[in-house]
Amino acid sequence: MIPKIIHYSWFSGEPYPQFLKECMDTWKKVLPDYEFVLWDAGKLAECNNVFANEAVSVGKWAFAADFVRLYAVFHYGGIWLDTDIDMFKPFDPFLNDGMFIGREYYVHKEQGKEDYVTLTSHCFGAEKHHPFIKECLEFYENRHFIRSHNERLPQELRYDMTIIPMLQMRLAENYGFDSRDCVNSMQVLSNGIHVYPYQYFDQPGYTSMKDVVCIHRVAQSWNKKAGMTVRDVTNPKKKTLGYRKMKLQEKLAEWIMNL
Repeated sequence: MIPKIIHYSWFSGEPYPQFLKECMDTWKKVLPDYEFVLWDAGKLAECNNVFANEAVSVGKWAFAADFVRLYAVFHYGGIWLDTDIDMFKPFDPFLNDGMFIGREYYVHKEQGKEDYVTLTSHCFGAEKHHPFIKECLEFYENRHFIRSHNERLPQELRYDMTIIPMLQMRLAENYGFDSRDCVNSMQVLSNGIHVYPYQYFDQPGYTSMKDVVCIHRVAQSWNKKAGMTVRDVTNPKKKTLGYRKMKLQEKLAEWIMNL
């Protein structure tokens, strides 16, 4: 069984931005009986990992967190949350899964290749010592984040910028995940891995809020409108209402055209 532990990270030592505070406030409201474990720069010493240490040394917090989320969930069990997650419902229905994760909302398109979907590395949970998490963790063994100290090189050549949603998607294929199946449905893989539709742990699509457990607000992105954050323009109630209004307008237009 997955323990009621929420792991999260904050390495910079700076105060949380107000937006993230608001997101994290929803955790304790929705999950009052869960334990919360912060992985900060001090706790990073427990991991003793070259990749994570190098990422922190150059201020690339997100890449350090990619390793730490795997380390925390593998060694302790529990659930990983990025700090820009808004909670709506508890994780209790998923705690009997060997592991749970979700499909991401966006479908990736590459010219000349089939479309594919990645997984919600910003929100997933697993039992302690789950083999899939172990396999993901092994990717970082003896791996360096810093490839070159030549500052004239672009970042993608200086650093190993492998993103964890892509890593987890590729390794999940070994357990039966079909990344090319872009139909938004649940997949049950080997070793008790459950991959849920995107509305559970990523973006709800705003057709309904019925299945929404949490929403990934993608805090690093800002809307171009002055003073508008992504959270403002992805308000679930407003967006769901907007979606229904759009559909009604489409039906009305169709009805008028058929008069």
